[in-house]
Amino acid sequence: MSATKDDSYYQDIDKRTKEYKDWKELKDLQLAESTKGLGDVVESIAKATGVAKVVKTFFGEDCGCGDRKDALNAALPFGIEAINCVDQDDFAYLESFFSRPRTRVNAVQQNRLVDIYNHVFEQRMVAPSGCATCSNKGFIKAVNKLHKYYDANVTELNNYNNEEE
Repeated sequence: MSATKDDSYYQDIDKRTKEYKDWKELKDLQLAESTKGLGDVVESIAKATGVAKVVKTFFGEDCGCGDRKDALNAALPFGIEAINCVDQDDFAYLESFFSRPRTRVNAVQQNRLVDIYNHVFEQRMVAPSGCATCSNKGFIKAVNKLHKYYDANVTELNNYNNEEE
């Protein structure tokens, strides 16, 4: 039987170990390679078809493709981007909530998470009610998205603190 290690495992191990450094490098690579919007899709198609090489041959390295990619990513991003920053109390709540794996979320926790999600992403989601199987699908996606947002903020905060030192 093989035990799979999730992100929480790596958050608790010594940051100086090779295992942690390899995991961190993989996570950074995955984040860098993730498709952010339509601009990334167009770029990958241009590279795959050879159009990118032809354009760079005729127009040089500074052909404006990067600017167009950024503009397309901004105009048509994948997923909903965070609109508002999470406040200090909500950040502390998320820190406490995501500090350990959970198999159940009670109604009070659901309402608080939905409130935070609605504030950060300017949505009008309501807490699940009724049939747990049917109503929790959107809620689970929202919590996962909120978790990614929280992780990105923690990483950014850690990077800022490291720069200050």
